[in-house]
Parts: sequence; C-alpha cells; structure tokens
Amino acid sequence: MRRSLVIAGIVLLGLLASPVAVRADMPVPGGSSAFGQHVAGMAPEHPREHGAMFGACVSTMATTGSCPHHGGLP
Repeated sequence: MRRSLVIAGIVLLGLLASPVAVRADMPVPGGSSAFGQHVAGMAPEHPREHGAMFGACVSTMATTGSCPHHGGLP
C-alpha cells in the first residue's frame, strides 16, 4: 500500500513538471499561426536594425498578443 502511494506520488510529480503541462498554460497569441508569420516576416532585417528591442517586442507579443510598435499582428 505504502509503495503504491510513493509510486503514485512520483508519477504525479513527473506529470506536473513535464513540458507538456507547462505548454498547456502558455498563451497562443491570436489563437493561430499569425504570430509566427508576423515574427518570421520581420527577420532577419528587423533584429539587426532594432537589436534588443526586437527580443522585447517578440516577448511582449508572445504574452499579450500585440506588437507594441506595429499596432498588433497583421
């Protein structure tokens, strides 16, 4: 009985810490592939022109779904 509880606990902790569990909680900007197309359409010129601001923009778009200097996704 005790052994099965320990095994069940280990399995539960493994499932809670798995990448699949983390990805399920991540936002999907716009609910489609428009986010990826928007970012891909700006590279490689945009990162070279704007440097660190490009990374901050992509991070903001990934969490909020809008692009701060382009007025949102296309």
